[in-house]
Amino acid sequence: MKKLLFPLLLALCVKFSPCQINHPPSKQVMIVTCERFLDLFKSGKFDEAFDYLKPYTVIEDYKMDTLAYTAKRQMTALSGSFGKVIGFQQVLQKEIPGTLDRLIYLMKYERAFLAMRFTLYNNGSGWTITRISYDEKTDELFDSRPML
Repeated sequence: MKKLLFPLLLALCVKFSPCQINHPPSKQVMIVTCERFLDLFKSGKFDEAFDYLKPYTVIEDYKMDTLAYTAKRQMTALSGSFGKVIGFQQVLQKEIPGTLDRLIYLMKYERAFLAMRFTLYNNGSGWTITRISYDEKTDELFDSRPML
């Protein structure tokens, strides 16, 4: 019995360890993960959104908590000038095949937008999120589009 108990406890500790990072083998899983984050973000569930990403990122938990706090504060301040969230859409995906991806989404508000950026990295055994940011910059959004 004791021989079975130790491996079981060890497996449980590893499974529920707060430092464990989930490295899905599929980039598509990471895209769905980013979109779930955006769903939570647009609903104003900032703490829940950043907590949801913690297992999929190398960003330390305390930094994710700081990002959640900052987002909550900024989005509250911007709600008067931006209006309500309408939704989001993926506008750009740049990649270095098999290794690095940048996903850019527009978080659309009634009167403005935010460009939401995710950097994904594949270490050979799975994907992880290495960077999350948002701003109102548009240069990168138009770099690869033909001029009309």
